[in-house]
Amino acid sequence: MNCKNCGQEIDKKAVVCTGCGCKIKKPFYKKLWFWLIVVVVIAIVGSSSGGSDTSTNTTNKQAEVITYEVVDLQTMFDELDENAMKAESAYQDKYIEFQCKITNFDSDGRYIGVEPVNGSEWNFITAMCYIKDDAQKSFLIEKNVGDTITIKGQVKEIGEVLGYSIDIKEVY
Repeated sequence: MNCKNCGQEIDKKAVVCTGCGCKIKKPFYKKLWFWLIVVVVIAIVGSSSGGSDTSTNTTNKQAEVITYEVVDLQTMFDELDENAMKAESAYQDKYIEFQCKITNFDSDGRYIGVEPVNGSEWNFITAMCYIKDDAQKSFLIEKNVGDTITIKGQVKEIGEVLGYSIDIKEVY
């Protein structure tokens, strides 16, 4: 190896240059403190981001029991019409079950529009029910506008203009 000060060739283990007397510094990556820091950093990164405990995740993913509240869709529409804030407080994120008539189908199969079975003919409020899987789509493709169905779902959004947005969990 060569001295960085005078360029004279020196032994790799030399502490001082034999030509100019300059102190020879080891490269930082050859020093003990550098490798200790590397080991500590790897240990910290490994423990903070690593090995998620799959047994914990599996336990947390066990089937959640959902209880559906049976509701009357016309009552939901009336409550929304009377006071949207109150309706949102009552139904937001709730799991509900209701009977309804199909009013329209999205051509892409993303949702259906529904109305109360025995409701008024001039509902300005709607319920858009979002289809979540192929089994629901297969069931609904056999239905027509005006058919009566039962939906179990979760209310996701409520608005005084757009009505209710419901994610379908089951449909029959």
